[in-house]
Amino acid sequence: MGRYESCTHFYMLYEATENCFPSVSWQNACTVLRETILAPDDYTVEFGNKTYDKTEIMRLLSAELSLSCVYESPQQTHHDILENAANIIKHMNDGYVTKEDYQERLEFLEMIDRYEFALFAAYCLTRITDPDSSTRLGELQLNIIRLREIRDLILNFTRDEVDIEIGRDEYESAKPIYKMLKSLQSLGYEYNFSLKERSSLGIDHEDDSDLADGFNPMNWLKRIMLLELRIEMSSPANKEADDAEDTIEDTVKDTVKTIPQNAGISASRQLEDERMSERIAQLRGTYNKRRFDRNRFYMLEKEQVPLPVDGDVDN
Repeated sequence: MGRYESCTHFYMLYEATENCFPSVSWQNACTVLRETILAPDDYTVEFGNKTYDKTEIMRLLSAELSLSCVYESPQQTHHDILENAANIIKHMNDGYVTKEDYQERLEFLEMIDRYEFALFAAYCLTRITDPDSSTRLGELQLNIIRLREIRDLILNFTRDEVDIEIGRDEYESAKPIYKMLKSLQSLGYEYNFSLKERSSLGIDHEDDSDLADGFNPMNWLKRIMLLELRIEMSSPANKEADDAEDTIEDTVKDTVKTIPQNAGISASRQLEDERMSERIAQLRGTYNKRRFDRNRFYMLEKEQVPLPVDGDVDN
């Protein structure tokens, strides 16, 4: 399965569309997104007294997706992500991996994946609408690469295990990564690793094919949209609703007489409302996005504080 094809964070595209057009319902926002991606180039949609074409909608979505990954400023956001990463390297290599340490790692990786998906979608949309905007595309590309590098550092220098002892050799390997992440906090996101550093750390993404000139962003958007629709159609909620609808069709003649003539809504309409409510609950509840809390960690010890002789990093 290719990158992002699990569609775990596809809901962010639906949310961005709803935020761009707050006067429309969630259902209509989802429809607008699907049609924007899959409809012909001359597709337009009207909201109020204004008509939007595909390019205008895509520009709005790109801006909204980028904003969803930033609080205060891009520099502050990246600074806090690096601090978070440094703390995880520290907590996962300080002698013992607790359940709290492991959960912190999982939540951080999920946040990185969420941010990266949003920025990559914004990058693809910008390449479609403004292919000559080299400055904007360069910024998005750089941020995507930085997130991929940070994720790789976490994956390469922490164990995907819980309730385990960490040996001295793992601590020694993680120590320079911790120091490096702390030192990068003062440089912003425009720092660069050398090819030798990227290779030795296993974090080289400079030549990722989905960031190359030959990558087709429109094909990616269409593919990811179709994969999401396939997931939606095969979801348990949809299957249960379809089964219930079949049952209603078989028994409607026996039950319709119990519904008052002036009820104002049919059994099938009630079922459709229930299905939509379940879907909205799934998208807004199960996948409800969490904002990164930069205040959750304490300030780390100063660089001049000596490391413990026994090899453990202080909690």
